[in-house]
Amino acid sequence: MPAPVGSLATSGVSDWEGEAIEVGEEIHRAACPARNSAGETANTLTARSYDEQYYKEHADAGLNYLKYDYWQKSYAAMVTEATLQSSYPDPFVVDAGCACGSILKGFKDLSIYKRVLGVDLSNHMVELGRKHFRFIEGDLMAGSIANIPAESQSVSLLHSAQVLEQIPDALVDPILDEFARVLRPGGRAFLCLDALRNGEAKEMHMGDPTHLNIQPVLYWTQKLQSRGLYFDIEAYSRFARSRRGPTRRDPRSFFEVYSHWSAWTLIRVEP
Repeated sequence: MPAPVGSLATSGVSDWEGEAIEVGEEIHRAACPARNSAGETANTLTARSYDEQYYKEHADAGLNYLKYDYWQKSYAAMVTEATLQSSYPDPFVVDAGCACGSILKGFKDLSIYKRVLGVDLSNHMVELGRKHFRFIEGDLMAGSIANIPAESQSVSLLHSAQVLEQIPDALVDPILDEFARVLRPGGRAFLCLDALRNGEAKEMHMGDPTHLNIQPVLYWTQKLQSRGLYFDIEAYSRFARSRRGPTRRDPRSFFEVYSHWSAWTLIRVEP
């Protein structure tokens, strides 16, 4: 097991069910934040652009992109440990599609990373994040994740959560090419998105109109592997075994709480 990052407690008396949306859904940019504790759609989302309306609708649905508390800190530590970031010289994390940067702040507050960089298409989200979290311009930037402002082979961790299912199919290849470009050889990625698993219906992921590209798990796996981004079973095992979770009051881990997540832990392998 990697050395723990930080000192967050991850056990306690279970009291999670009543706070599933308030604490647990902050990572989701799409249908998941609009689900209640039973997994049902709780609010109607209509915004198709990542503007002020999008931000307000998701906040009303229980997902405040400016919220920063135990969840974001614990999640960032879990991902950092699973991907062995303390073992890299000059660790550099990119959060692709970071919204206001609440998870990016979690990475930055660990004080492990020499550099953090969040990129999001929404100028509105980036402006909110810079003001609220006091990011400097070089930490949080508005732009396309198909054009990440980082040198080739410089990034030790590429993180993206609930983003790729919102990308039109025609734009997926350039974005994954960019992920492969910025990752250093042996660098790792942690990607979480809504993807179809065996027996699932596409409709279960369609609570957000920005979900343009709900695809089977194999679709994403083949595209990633063709770019030298291979599944890292050891990193996935560390993710599955981690005892870090979304709240102090429930001993369950992120892996145990979020059984609906489709997560890829990847390592960059040179051809």
